[in-house]
Amino acid sequence: MRGSSAFLVLLLLAACGGSTEPEPVVPLERQSEHFVFESTSAEATAAEMDAGIQLAEQHYAAILALVGANRIPAGKVTVILEGDFRPDRSGGYIDAEGAAHLSRYRADLGGYFGSLAHEIAHALRYTYWHRFNVGPWENFGYLEEGFAEFVAIAVHPEKAGFPFYGYPPDVITAERLIRGEGIPQQVMRDRHDLNTPCEWQTYPLRASWFRYIEEEYGREAVLSIAYSEVQTTDERIEAVLGATLEQADAAWEQWLSARYAATPGAAEIAQPYFERFGNQSICVEGEDW
Repeated sequence: MRGSSAFLVLLLLAACGGSTEPEPVVPLERQSEHFVFESTSAEATAAEMDAGIQLAEQHYAAILALVGANRIPAGKVTVILEGDFRPDRSGGYIDAEGAAHLSRYRADLGGYFGSLAHEIAHALRYTYWHRFNVGPWENFGYLEEGFAEFVAIAVHPEKAGFPFYGYPPDVITAERLIRGEGIPQQVMRDRHDLNTPCEWQTYPLRASWFRYIEEEYGREAVLSIAYSEVQTTDERIEAVLGATLEQADAAWEQWLSARYAATPGAAEIAQPYFERFGNQSICVEGEDW
């Protein structure tokens, strides 16, 4: 009886065109005016490719308006979709050729494109990095990641990805300070090695500092620092601001606190975020720095 049943199943599969062979993996590519998206059918769907390149062009236009055409390199940016996030690799990064790599998170954590604006901001600075050999510069790591997240917030404030997941950046960042989970800005400048292990603090705090600088000193001050043609020492940044970094950092904290206080129900807004993500590893003074 079992043999007869199996034979009938095979007949039905053959009649219906059924097959146990897996679908072949094929390369996927989309091109637009400023981007090339690459992946395979195992890592992305056609719909994801289409949605991603459309969103990338929207981000490009917004970044162009933010930084100016003279700071945007010629040529297309390559974006590679790598499939579902794996703990053994970064969820988003720029490779040695300047291509942006993205992993897919759950939809409620931003999907493929929650960090797209952040990574595009990096990729569009690739030519600048190499032209001035900025990697060894003092404060480069601090400024690079802070500026990229500043850009991401400016061009995609509703983004559902890390680190805010759709919550108001000022409220979440200020709540970090209220909870005693802040890291001093100067510590982050001096210790870029804290960037990844302390990422739940470092990304919001540095982006917030740039947001304050833009509001208090103007966008050109931000761009003069972020696209400096000379080494970004503390003294160079202070020359742009016309204030010491100690003064600027103290004023930033007051600015952020005022924005929190001016937000009706700020504590209630922040509560579900910290209920959801509050179990993440937090760096502590005296232990981590």
